[in-house]
Amino acid sequence: MGKLEQVVVQEQASKRMPVHAEETRASGIELFLRKIGLAALTMLGIGYVLVNVPIAILIGYSVTTIPISSQANISAIAGRILFLLASMVSVVLGGLFVFGAVQFYEREETKGITLLGVLLGCFYLLCLGVGSTLLLSETSLAALMLTVAPILVAVSAATYVSPDMRFRLIGSVLGTVGGVFLAFAIFSLRILDLIFGWGIPFAGPFMSLAVLESAVVVLAPIAACIGSVFAERLEERNVAHVFVLLVALVYGIGAFVGSVVLSMSFWNLVWKSPWLGPFYGVPEWVMSTVVFWSASLVLVDIAGILLIVGACLGFIHVAREFSQL
Repeated sequence: MGKLEQVVVQEQASKRMPVHAEETRASGIELFLRKIGLAALTMLGIGYVLVNVPIAILIGYSVTTIPISSQANISAIAGRILFLLASMVSVVLGGLFVFGAVQFYEREETKGITLLGVLLGCFYLLCLGVGSTLLLSETSLAALMLTVAPILVAVSAATYVSPDMRFRLIGSVLGTVGGVFLAFAIFSLRILDLIFGWGIPFAGPFMSLAVLESAVVVLAPIAACIGSVFAERLEERNVAHVFVLLVALVYGIGAFVGSVVLSMSFWNLVWKSPWLGPFYGVPEWVMSTVVFWSASLVLVDIAGILLIVGACLGFIHVAREFSQL
């Protein structure tokens, strides 16, 4: 081989090696993000299961303490039964989180499991909305919104899976409207306090800080709308990825902060229970159930931290891709 040919081969190799190295680096970052997503969704799913077990036990106990002596008591029992059903649905939803996380990590199709999860979440919220209406002594706009919003979101999810872009846009708009209604309900209605009345800052229905959860339920359908519109070219997909990462970041912060605040509130009530507070004089097994509830929130804390880390790394990855366009 002549010197000129050697120089040409070396130049071509030098041009290919950075590109190959860059592709390997990008695939490595994507694999690491998938691992973080798998860990976060798995911890969140297990947290949903473990947290809702003590909630269901305490709701069931509260049902047994109400005598069937008046129409108001019957409504209170019916509302608690719907809340109990919602807790059971949330346990199933937690299992779907874990199953969907595995599918996501293995790069399998997740549209079916996502649609099922959205529909289950809507049924969960519908139970909470109707139950809240029965528990309240007067008509509440927030409870009405919590009843209407899941229906809109369920219709939007069924419409969004259509291959027709027009139907997907209609579904995204319906989902955004439902998200606004749901955000108002979450921000205005302290759902679990309707049953327990402990006067502490309970997390929202999806175990996140109520304020940030209200933002998430609006951002999520907007991200879905942008994902349906910007899905062709690489730079447009990056725009959609930014909104998805924003949803993960906001929810992660809300899940972490909300779980820490709720857990500290529980321990404050437990510490004061020998003298005063809502836990004064309750059976010891009730206290143990509350302690288990508080301990289970650690899993939601970990999931929130993982979502925050994954979202921040995802932003860095997307910024690098934008810089290479």
